[in-house]
Amino acid sequence: MCAHPLRSRTTRPTVHAEKATKWQDNVEIDGLTTNGVLIMHPKGDFCGGNADCGQWRETSVGGDVFSLRECRSAQQKGQQIYDESNVLQDGTLIDLCGATLLWRSAEGLRHSPTKKDLEKLVDEINAGRPQCPVGLNTLVIPRKVSLGDHVNQPYVYLNCGHVQGQHGWGQDKNTNARRCPMCLEVGPVVTLCMGVEPAFYVDSGPPTYAFNPCGHMATEKTVKYWANVDIPHGTNGFQSVCPFCATPLVGSPGYIKLIFQDNLD
Repeated sequence: MCAHPLRSRTTRPTVHAEKATKWQDNVEIDGLTTNGVLIMHPKGDFCGGNADCGQWRETSVGGDVFSLRECRSAQQKGQQIYDESNVLQDGTLIDLCGATLLWRSAEGLRHSPTKKDLEKLVDEINAGRPQCPVGLNTLVIPRKVSLGDHVNQPYVYLNCGHVQGQHGWGQDKNTNARRCPMCLEVGPVVTLCMGVEPAFYVDSGPPTYAFNPCGHMATEKTVKYWANVDIPHGTNGFQSVCPFCATPLVGSPGYIKLIFQDNLD
């Protein structure tokens, strides 16, 4: 069993007697932390690719479950949810107003891909020898981001999904936008890299999708799941992020299907 950090900020939850919301039921005293401890259980089995994200709830110090307050530090608690539990399950997200954690069960991790499984998927794509249609060089997907430009580094056009190498064709020198030589779509280009944290995967399919705008690759079901998860942000906001780097997703749906020019031999 383990919890994996999805993102972090500089603030953190605190419990101050003079500020925290508290109440007394009969002889029991309960309360909320100043900025709240939030949980979100997935609907369905997290590992298997068929789960949907649930609703965010707040847990009290005594373990009861409530709907969210109007903002994180509001004095009025939400409505108590009697038919929901604070017991963690595989895929539960925990937000501490400063860090968001993903909780994975031992059973769930046994059915998840391992790091070696993910590296094997990368090797299978590289074995297809994907090529850049401009430079005609073979592209190699790295297992992790490396500094500097490499001749074999693949890039993805985020508006169309075509994967190519580094070249200057169709580049607008005033912006990051480029015209794709395959479909002539104009848009941003980003380095393509495999997301290699196994705990974030909901299935073991091929990595055929990438998050926008960071370019982290993952399986179709994994990318679509996380693109639909709204992570608490600020006092009462939410935003979808890439689980591998916590970069906020851009546009709708926040991801792109990858199109390789491979297996040409």
